[in-house]
Amino acid sequence: VASQLKLELNEVDVDGFDGALIRAEGISFGAIAVRRGISEEGRKNFTIAHEIGHYVLPGHEKCDEVCLDTDVGNWSDAGKQLEREADQFAAELLIPTSYARPRFSETPPSLQTISAVATDCRASLSATAWRYCDLAPYACAIVWSKDSRIAWSRASGEFDFFIEWGKYLEKGTFARALFEGDKMEGDSPNPVPAGLWLDSRRLNEGAEIWEQSVFLRNYRSVLSLLWIKEPISTENETNDLLPELDPFGLDSVKRRR
Repeated sequence: VASQLKLELNEVDVDGFDGALIRAEGISFGAIAVRRGISEEGRKNFTIAHEIGHYVLPGHEKCDEVCLDTDVGNWSDAGKQLEREADQFAAELLIPTSYARPRFSETPPSLQTISAVATDCRASLSATAWRYCDLAPYACAIVWSKDSRIAWSRASGEFDFFIEWGKYLEKGTFARALFEGDKMEGDSPNPVPAGLWLDSRRLNEGAEIWEQSVFLRNYRSVLSLLWIKEPISTENETNDLLPELDPFGLDSVKRRR
């Protein structure tokens, strides 16, 4: 794709950034520099696709800053609009809807399904997990945790509960156990009390949510898949969210979109 766009691609030995786009003013030519030290192929591909997004997306013409590792695929920073647009572009380019939606619908939710699509698409696991919540027909959410604290989350349209960003993981979750050194990585989601993840007064007594978590050593982070397998509340929560609790400052429909 970069070649078709006359974008020269170079891997460079740097530590200051993951990717950079260099434009040639007045002519249809540019170059992408990507840090050679990125060890994960999916992460490197996503960085390249992210820079292609900066090159082709409307409104990115003046985007000439380098992209740090905290800019690319950092879904928690909603304030950097151009970076998030480039991330969305990269996710669709590497994990096309027409391919991923049927794959995600074939089996019940699991990190194995997400990992398999990530491998087939040569994309990062976090980007594929993000796409999973966009396309899978289940009430599920992806949570990325760092230092035992929730960094960001992404919920499907059917997942009608709020996950608080910045909150410390509760004891009893598999994610917290992984940060504490317990090797509790399962092959499939398992039930935990829903109240450990969801701060809601509307949860039914004894409500459970299904969790599968994996420790990502390269990032010192935990990726968790949450799945509402059966109804856990008699009411819909998102309609009553306080505006200050919405991380995007939008209504629930726009937030899910």
